[in-house]
Amino acid sequence: MSGRKRILYTYKRIEVWEEYDEQARSIIQEDTSTENWICNRALPPTCYPPPLTVESIEKLKNLTNGIVVEEIEED
Repeated sequence: MSGRKRILYTYKRIEVWEEYDEQARSIIQEDTSTENWICNRALPPTCYPPPLTVESIEKLKNLTNGIVVEEIEED
């Protein structure tokens, strides 16, 4: 999995989640071939997808400024 990074992402407002979640999930599914990953039950949720390529992380960040993407540092 070299070249991939672990992230978490969330949305600044529920309205942003409602509008962009499907697109964000599509980017992640295309990159990882995974349909499900951990998300908490808060609204808007915070999600922890499988490790992503740098290109997919940038796609998520550029989707809207309403998505917050943070890289998770590996020990």
